[in-house]
Amino acid sequence: MFGMIHAAWCDSNTPKDAYYYPAIESVGFISRDSVPFAGTIHSNEHNQVMSGWDHILYIKPYRNYFFKKNALFVAYGPVEDVYSDNVFMGVHYQIKGVVEIIAMKPRFVKARIAKSYLPIRKGDHIKPYEKINHYIPITDDVPYIRSHVIASEGTRRMIGQGDIVFINKGQKNGVRPGNIFDIFEHQEKDFEMSRRTVFVDPSNRYPSGQLLILTTQRLTAAGLITWSKNELLMAHQLDVH
Repeated sequence: MFGMIHAAWCDSNTPKDAYYYPAIESVGFISRDSVPFAGTIHSNEHNQVMSGWDHILYIKPYRNYFFKKNALFVAYGPVEDVYSDNVFMGVHYQIKGVVEIIAMKPRFVKARIAKSYLPIRKGDHIKPYEKINHYIPITDDVPYIRSHVIASEGTRRMIGQGDIVFINKGQKNGVRPGNIFDIFEHQEKDFEMSRRTVFVDPSNRYPSGQLLILTTQRLTAAGLITWSKNELLMAHQLDVH
């Protein structure tokens, strides 16, 4: 299975078998648990609807959160609720960028957008920034799971090589960053109608693609499609038999 993954390393401190993904800090997540946050985007310097790189933001602190000058925070916002087989898996959040605190005022905090991945809007939250290693060590200890692809970054209906997707298995099921799973496209017929679904299953012999796990939450995980034979049809409520 590892043969389809291209390993990369740059120095003696990097694991020999590791995948380099420079955009890992912009990967969103799905969480059913509440996400702790430090504050909420209130407005920007020019009262624009959206903000991008180097724009000035005004942030309303959450409760009495203590901010420090030059501290970094991740800006993120909700996209949609995600379900799997009619079970609520959590809220899909997109990572919008990284903001740097530049001044503290009595009622708000002033910040500059240091990195921009997506437009930041009023109402988006911020949480403390945590540096993520761009090198994901490939792990040999892969749990035996059968998991559905339940959502995609950007809510795309067609997914393929290079896309970020989310599965309905996570830390609770032993899934870890660096796990590699095959992706299979399942076709089923219901009376005269035919539909395609996508799922992750290490037992099928003929994969349609391969998924590298990048980050995990308690019940879900985000992964990169490192290769696929063709574009795959994406659905949020998958029914695999």
